Amino acid sequence: MSSPRRLVASILTGALLLGGATLRAAEAPPSGSPMAELKKSNAQLDKVLHKNVPNWTPEAELERAEVRKLVGEFLDYNELARRSLARHWDTLTPKQRTEFSETLRQLVERSYLKQVHGSPNYNIKYEKEAKTGNEATVDATLHTTSRGKKVEIALEYKMIGKDGKWVVYDVLTDEQSMLENYRAEFNKIIAKDGFDALIKRMKKKLEEKEE
Repeated sequence: MSSPRRLVASILTGALLLGGATLRAAEAPPSGSPMAELKKSNAQLDKVLHKNVPNWTPEAELERAEVRKLVGEFLDYNELARRSLARHWDTLTPKQRTEFSETLRQLVERSYLKQVHGSPNYNIKYEKEAKTGNEATVDATLHTTSRGKKVEIALEYKMIGKDGKWVVYDVLTDEQSMLENYRAEFNKIIAKDGFDALIKRMKKKLEEKEE
């Protein structure tokens, strides 16, 4: 059984390969509540995932497509791609950026669907939100089980306002930032073997998930 922290990472962000980068020119903050938008997104996903459609039926593919759409509204793949490469993003050609963004999108989708499909036993209690300009944080607690025992894990969503809504770009689990962890991993690969090696590893991982 997956560890609680791994479950959190997979359920909430699809084991995202995130990173950090300088934010783009500031946009006007969305008028809505970031916490309310998170609640709405999770409620929509729960409704779809709790249908328990058999994987072999035509309806299952429709369900997966609906989940992909919902996840895409919750996460901004272009923002994730830009942040995942940090300073390296500016060195890429338009073709490389497109290839990276698409590969990252597929990895996020596959990881998320693999982990959440089948109605995992978890519940998120949202507690408070804080907004500073075009950025926001939402604190929550994940209630789940591990080896038959109840587990509570502190969550902190990092969000940015974009196109009039709030999107997630990082999730901290017990104060451990996935964004910082993956940024270090990406930088290490690029520094040692270059961008092409990073793409190759990502595609290999994608192929492994297809097996």
